[in-house]
Amino acid sequence: MSPKPLRAPLAAESVEFLPLVLDTALDAVIVMGDDDIVRDWNHQAQVIFGWTRAEAVGEPLADLIIPRTLREAHRKGLERFLATGEGPLLGRRIEVTALNRSGEEFPIELSISPVRVAGAVLFLGFVRDISERWRHESFLQRQAREAELLNRVTTLAAETESLDDILRLCLDSVCELTGWPAGHAYLPAKGPLPKLAPTMIWCGDPDEFAVLRAVTSKTTFGPGEGLPGRIWSTREPCAIFEVNDPDAFPRAWLADDLGVRSAFGFPIMSGGEVAAVLEFFSRDAAEPDARLMHIVGVLGQQVGRVLERRAVQERQTLLLAELDHRAKNMLAVVMGMADQTARRADSLESFQSAFSARLTALARGYSLVTASRWRTTSLEEIVREIVQPYVAEGQARLETNGHGVVLSPKAALAVTMILHELVSNATKYGALSTADGKIAIEWSVSAASPRTIGLEWRETGLRGLQTPTRRGFGAKLIEATAQRDLGGEVEIEFAAEGVCYRFEFPEPVSA
Repeated sequence: MSPKPLRAPLAAESVEFLPLVLDTALDAVIVMGDDDIVRDWNHQAQVIFGWTRAEAVGEPLADLIIPRTLREAHRKGLERFLATGEGPLLGRRIEVTALNRSGEEFPIELSISPVRVAGAVLFLGFVRDISERWRHESFLQRQAREAELLNRVTTLAAETESLDDILRLCLDSVCELTGWPAGHAYLPAKGPLPKLAPTMIWCGDPDEFAVLRAVTSKTTFGPGEGLPGRIWSTREPCAIFEVNDPDAFPRAWLADDLGVRSAFGFPIMSGGEVAAVLEFFSRDAAEPDARLMHIVGVLGQQVGRVLERRAVQERQTLLLAELDHRAKNMLAVVMGMADQTARRADSLESFQSAFSARLTALARGYSLVTASRWRTTSLEEIVREIVQPYVAEGQARLETNGHGVVLSPKAALAVTMILHELVSNATKYGALSTADGKIAIEWSVSAASPRTIGLEWRETGLRGLQTPTRRGFGAKLIEATAQRDLGGEVEIEFAAEGVCYRFEFPEPVSA
């Protein structure tokens, strides 16, 4: 079967005119015969491929510019055309890769047209180097992937409850973006010395990186030590081109067995602190470019903001719950105080006086703990605020001894109510109701474990004091508060010259 007719043969003058066309064309033009031999080669072809016309003409085209992976397809395509007159690449523009003189592949746009000249078949190839366009398109695609990565990670992180799941999501996403096959998360460990501790949070094939995982599971880092430690200290992304430096990469003593040659990492920041350090590994000596380091730095900041927002929301939820709890407790205390005070009051005036005094003491206690932002309050400060106002200025009627004891908000309110009842009783019936009466208050913390707080209230200077036969509301309030709110006990000792209250309760473990 003879080939289909091509274009009409070129006139002699047209053939002579061809070199002028080749030399003035803006594209590379290559003329190839049906034997794959280059017949002509213009100046632009030399610019793109690096071969001069003298070097290219007479050589097989496949050896000059066609990558090895495409040469078999090129040969079969030429044979098909010669046999049938048809070719899938003819008469249209395609994008394919080609070789330059140095052996590097690069993208080109190619169109091929067959023509007959003096009874022979020639192929005119028009070539454009589209490397710049591919780089631009690749850059845009990478930007799109990076934007999608940031959006996906921050969105899913906001919906994920577990910190481990958030870190695993970050590892998987960065490995997907970079093509680096393994990643791991370090977390700051609690303890007397600052250090980063390894976790079970990984991405990558566990069998392929089994040695790396095993060594990492036993390796901790202090600030500035190794890649994770430097990231922890600088709070910036960091990379290692070669992991065989033991100072930069302490796991380098097993570098050959680890299966990695390069590493980089970045921090996850939350509340101004490093919440985690993520590290990534490559089998090849590859250094991440500046843009990638910038992107992962932004990713760490974005995820950190998600963690910060979550922490704020959790604190707000906890604060609202605590406020609700404390408000209900306070109302219950006030209602009980009003009920018990009313039962023992013999007139509206006495009820109003006693109830107002107790309510004022409660308010003072709340003022102390709110001033300390519901953390801890000094027992010395409570004594000064609650008891001191009842002692006339300049009189040596109050002696205190103790320091270094701090109370949680609940314990501070309980001690406030107890001291108020004691000083109120002392004012009405005890040491502060006589000219010679004195009050001594002493407190301390035991050295034994579990630690307990001892508080003693002693009144002296009285005469003929007898043990009461009936306990009033104040005495019941003191005992109930010591037992219920402090988890302790109270011992009361009456003597003719005074009374002593001894309280002992566990040291509050938290504010």
